[in-house]
Amino acid sequence: MDLTQNMDDADRTRASVASREQGHSTRYVLTSFIIVTLGWCLVNFSNTFQLAVPGMMEEMKYSSTEIGMVASVFSFGGFFSALWLPLVADRHGRKIGMALSVALAVIFNSMVGLTHSIAALLPLRFISAHGQTCQWGIGASHLSEVVPARTRGTYLGLMQAGTPLGFFLCSALFTVMMTMHYSWRTFSMTAIVAVVICLPILFVLQESNQWKAAHAEAERLKRLGPQARDPNQKTVSIRELFKPAYRKNTLIAMTLHALGAFWSWGNLTWFLVSLSQDFHMDAVTRGKMNMLLWGVAVFSYALAGRVADLVGRRRAMLIFALMVMTGAILLFVASHSSTANVGLLYAATMVIGVGVGVHSVLIAYSSEIFPTHVRATGTSVAIGVGRLTAVFSMMALGLIANFYTPTTAELAAAVGCLLMVPTIYILSLIHI
Repeated sequence: MDLTQNMDDADRTRASVASREQGHSTRYVLTSFIIVTLGWCLVNFSNTFQLAVPGMMEEMKYSSTEIGMVASVFSFGGFFSALWLPLVADRHGRKIGMALSVALAVIFNSMVGLTHSIAALLPLRFISAHGQTCQWGIGASHLSEVVPARTRGTYLGLMQAGTPLGFFLCSALFTVMMTMHYSWRTFSMTAIVAVVICLPILFVLQESNQWKAAHAEAERLKRLGPQARDPNQKTVSIRELFKPAYRKNTLIAMTLHALGAFWSWGNLTWFLVSLSQDFHMDAVTRGKMNMLLWGVAVFSYALAGRVADLVGRRRAMLIFALMVMTGAILLFVASHSSTANVGLLYAATMVIGVGVGVHSVLIAYSSEIFPTHVRATGTSVAIGVGRLTAVFSMMALGLIANFYTPTTAELAAAVGCLLMVPTIYILSLIHI
């Protein structure tokens, strides 16, 4: 009994010390930032599917509806991953969760080039969605705990720049490989190189003091047994997110990510298809246009985080959502011009590139509103719910593209982005 008591006292002491050490050294913060950003960048670099879609549709004779179904299965895979992978991160460590996320994304993305049917493609996209969903939430949760509040939006915005940077590098590789007449299959398999980032995640990255404190407290309660626990005690579980203290923020985060997923995955899928089908561009030109979009977005993501620190999360979200809508309208107008309006197409692409920075604001806002002990779980479950709703919304966008045009599907996706801002205000006023 004395030994157990001494162990409990020691755990309480460690948790107390860790909770007081909220500040981290500059070196620690920068190391965490670099590793998390590279992890997220390479996960997006490995997502070669979007660039391969036009070639895949041409070779395999897939319809827009079938590609919409693949996108929906990918979204469902993201939702399923949110039910278990972030719990691993909250219970056993952020770096374990991040390494698993990267490995699942990279390995299964690279296998897309080996497929010869929709039946083979669907399970690969389902599994690769795990990393594409959870690396974002787990990595953002880690940075939220180690970066000071006054610069958190800036750091998270820079981390989110890993999204466009990864897509930019992927587009650059695609352009080079298409110029050299490689197939979309060979291009897809190059994604495997990104798995190397798992090494620094596992062996260099260190857990935050906040996570260590929460983990020590959870271990102490586990040794006490269920009979000694307070029913109101904090636990690491999905059920925790729906306790009265947290459920309004949980609902807000879920709704925002549902709308954000509708826009982001709609944009990733139908922007490139619209270049192929509505503007009749060849593979090399599509690669260059995608480089333009994500090259602009590299700076936009970082800028959005800084703007969010200066004017607030909601105002920043409104600014960049309006840019998304403006870009989508310009793209739609360009596609319906009687003659090719190249200047308007380039303008639309750059404006959309600026607008996608809205995701920096989204991840900063949604990761901050959850408490430490379920931050990775809450953020990733919200992202997962976004993927779940995208199962149906991607099918709907596929039907819109099939019956109208891919550019129309892109415009419909942008409406979802614009709806994020009024959603925050409306849900904040409701008593839940």
